[in-house]
Amino acid sequence: MKTFKVRLLLILGLLLAFAAPGRGEESHRGFFEASLTGGGKAVFFVQGNHAISIYVFDVAATAASFAGGDIADDGTFSVVASNGATITGSVHDDDNPEAFDDDVVTATIGGQTVTGVRGSSFGPSDDMPGRFTGTAQSVDGASLEIKMVVDSQNQIFFIAEDGSNVLGGFGSITATALKAQALGADKNGDDDPPGDDHGQDADDLSDFNEDLNDDHPNATFSLTFLSGEAVTGNLTFGHGAMLGDFTLSGVTYFFRAPQESSENHLANISTRGFVSTGQGQLIGGFIITGGPKLVLVRALGPSLASQGVSPVLENPVLQLMSGATQLRSNDDWQSESNSDDIIATAIQPSSTKEASILVRLEPGAYTAVVTGANNSTGIAMIEIFEIDHD
Repeated sequence: MKTFKVRLLLILGLLLAFAAPGRGEESHRGFFEASLTGGGKAVFFVQGNHAISIYVFDVAATAASFAGGDIADDGTFSVVASNGATITGSVHDDDNPEAFDDDVVTATIGGQTVTGVRGSSFGPSDDMPGRFTGTAQSVDGASLEIKMVVDSQNQIFFIAEDGSNVLGGFGSITATALKAQALGADKNGDDDPPGDDHGQDADDLSDFNEDLNDDHPNATFSLTFLSGEAVTGNLTFGHGAMLGDFTLSGVTYFFRAPQESSENHLANISTRGFVSTGQGQLIGGFIITGGPKLVLVRALGPSLASQGVSPVLENPVLQLMSGATQLRSNDDWQSESNSDDIIATAIQPSSTKEASILVRLEPGAYTAVVTGANNSTGIAMIEIFEIDHD
């Protein structure tokens, strides 16, 4: 009987472990870019708060390398790169209380210490950023393992593995007005996807980059590998993946590269209620699953008057909580250090007296709490939006 009870408790414990959401906290997720002495770049991709991928483009050494591994609970990491070198460092706060997303990555690479600063989530190529990995194939069957990082500032960082040989470089992308067709049978009526050995021909591969809907963003890119080879290509983004082609040393390669952490689901919730004092605050709870998410929380009051609501809460104050821990607070959204990014979402509050918080959050349970400044009362609305930039 005792053994049965122990087994039952273990089973219940496992079920609870799988069912419970993660502990709510701000996410370090994002791209961090640093410059190397002598020229070149180091790009860090932090996945949640627990894993890191590093891409090094050392112009002085004319060599590229990459690495990946875990981030410890204290934010430190130690990984071995493809060239055998060990890269150590940490993800930490830059000690600037006014900064939004004030994480930085500090790392020792090839004997020099560099600091990677988070790249903006917003920019001229908002709908293209991501980390993409896949296999590129040519018509004659040659293949390369590729890794690409595209940021919001029209930059692309490219790694190509040819056996033990690692090629890499960085350059720019340019949005285009290219059109494409729905993924499926090509114009020759052949249902075999590119890369299928059954009857594949050159036409199959030439049609490969025409396999997306018209409304997906397209771009061209160009860069030069550190070893001297020029690379040009075309990219099409959509459905959690990148399709494209590139030409290297006179050979054209075609690829489909899935996006890292593509489990993003558009969602927003809202509720309206009367905000009083004491325990009369307005509360909205939400849970994040599937990966870190960029979230905009709004507390509206004055703008509700135009919808016939009365009496409105004239000056909402917003708190974002994880359990009993306050993660962020705001009174008047334009006072936020990342107010420009709030504007970039195109759903900023219309009144300067309303509150908003734009923050990247790890999976977990959260509570947004609305009160009135100076114990004021009135009707308010609380809204939570997922911003599709992760």
